[in-house]
Amino acid sequence: MHVVTPKPRARREPLPVHVVGQFSWGLTILFVLASVCWVLLPYTGSTFSALVFLLAIVLAGTRWNRGPVLVMGVASALVWNFIFIPPRFTLHIAKPEDAVMFGMFFVVALSMGHLITQLRERESALECTHREQEKLQEAKHRAEIAAEAERLHRTLLDSVSHELKTPITIIRTALDGLGMSNPFAVEIDTATRRLQRIVENFLEITRVESDAVKPAPDWCEFLDVIHAATLPLQRELLLHPLRIIGTENLPLLKLDSRLLSQALANVLHNATQHAPAGKGIEVHAALAQEDSLEICVRDHGPGLPPEIEERLFEKFARAPGAPAGGTGLGLAISRGLMRAMKGDITARNLPQGGTEFLLRLPVVIRQP
Repeated sequence: MHVVTPKPRARREPLPVHVVGQFSWGLTILFVLASVCWVLLPYTGSTFSALVFLLAIVLAGTRWNRGPVLVMGVASALVWNFIFIPPRFTLHIAKPEDAVMFGMFFVVALSMGHLITQLRERESALECTHREQEKLQEAKHRAEIAAEAERLHRTLLDSVSHELKTPITIIRTALDGLGMSNPFAVEIDTATRRLQRIVENFLEITRVESDAVKPAPDWCEFLDVIHAATLPLQRELLLHPLRIIGTENLPLLKLDSRLLSQALANVLHNATQHAPAGKGIEVHAALAQEDSLEICVRDHGPGLPPEIEERLFEKFARAPGAPAGGTGLGLAISRGLMRAMKGDITARNLPQGGTEFLLRLPVVIRQP
């Protein structure tokens, strides 16, 4: 009689200790953020807490494994739904804009988890290849590492940009169909614009810090730079009349108009956030020397508080009482872009009140 011996079941490998720690940290961070947002709820509203949770998911996705990020996304969505949106302490969603924001938690968590998993798989494959090449020719190996790392970084930026911007673009397109006469559409549009700016700022600060910003100078008129900088700020500038001075005498300049307009747009956006409604903003442009362009942006706000003046251009630096919804990255990005163009940006308080930002960069002037 033949006895068939059952095969032993394969033992499931326990989760690594660092992954278990990520689950614990994710829930702990979520609890802390929920507590802070609950205290601030009377002043910020439920949309602010949603943006804080989404930002935490994005940051976690850049460092953690897929599982903890997904769990944090699901938990954040449930906590936000249960505690912060009316009717509170239920899982019922009454407003369509809240349903859209609820879905965004899952979109962001899934996108970040998927992208980071792909990135780590590619990094593992690259490490194996690099070890083999190092034994044969170390000098050649180092050059290939640098080239491949840069390519991989660009691939990650493109993937993140596509995966995160596409859902936002779809929402913005749907809002255009609803029309801004609908109050729900206006509220969703405001929240989506804030989320889009957060995503774009995180992508841009990553490019700046990795030295992926490569200026491409070309001949342009300075008024084109002003137009490109103010175009995405039309809504903000409605409350702050913009005065342009000195541009009529400027010749054609050779510079990277895209990078300069982005740096200028961040400074203008900062001015609109801190200057009182109805107060104007001035932009002065002039050639300080034959090869140097100076742009002064002046507002009539409260000026720079002493505690923020020294670290104004650092990441996540925000002045006390700053409007909700910002990330504190705009000015850091502006300085990074200016320095990539061999220029710089400084700020000072004006004696008559307000703040002046001075952007300087070398340019080539087309001679008549």
